[in-house]
Amino acid sequence: MKKMQNRLSPTAWFILLWCFGFLSLGLIAGFFKLLLSLAY
Repeated sequence: MKKMQNRLSPTAWFILLWCFGFLSLGLIAGFFKLLLSLAY
C-alpha cells in the first residue's frame, strides 16, 4: 500500500479527494432529503 501512495502524484491525490468529497456531499444531501420527507 505504501508503494501505491508514493507513486500517486499530488494532482492525482487532489482529484481523488475532490471526487470523494463531492460524493460524500451528495450522500449527505440525499440523507437530509430523506429525513425531511420522513418528517413531513
